[in-house]
Amino acid sequence: MRWTVVRKLLAALAIFGMLASGIGLASYVIFNSPDQQAGAPVRTPPKPPPPSIPTTDEFLIGVVVTAQNCDPPEACVYTYTIDPQYVGLHPFPDTPFTVEYEVAGGHQPQPGSFTVEGEKAQILKDVKVEGPPGAQLQARVLRVFEGRPEGVPPP
Repeated sequence: MRWTVVRKLLAALAIFGMLASGIGLASYVIFNSPDQQAGAPVRTPPKPPPPSIPTTDEFLIGVVVTAQNCDPPEACVYTYTIDPQYVGLHPFPDTPFTVEYEVAGGHQPQPGSFTVEGEKAQILKDVKVEGPPGAQLQARVLRVFEGRPEGVPPP
């Protein structure tokens, strides 16, 4: 009988201990001010890469056909404008650079280029190319180089 009393006493102490720790923990969470908590780690974004001349893989050039004349039906003349998109991560350099490309899908591949200075590009609009009926014009970048093509004055 003596052991049953001791067990009951120990059980009561265990229950009291759990209640006291639960109340203490709840009090800490409720009354602890945000100023006293350890600050969350500060995450800083990585530095952007330095400016440099893009590579050929960093430009995608879409071709938007704005007009089509198929008279006679076997010889079509397409009017198009390119839609270049830069997909690289680094900023452009301060100096101008030129992107040379080629538009395929007509009877002959048609070369072209545009010069980028700052954040602006000088592109030709409404370029004409002959091709078969239903031609799908596509452009691919051939090379990117520093400066302007020979004979092209600054804007």
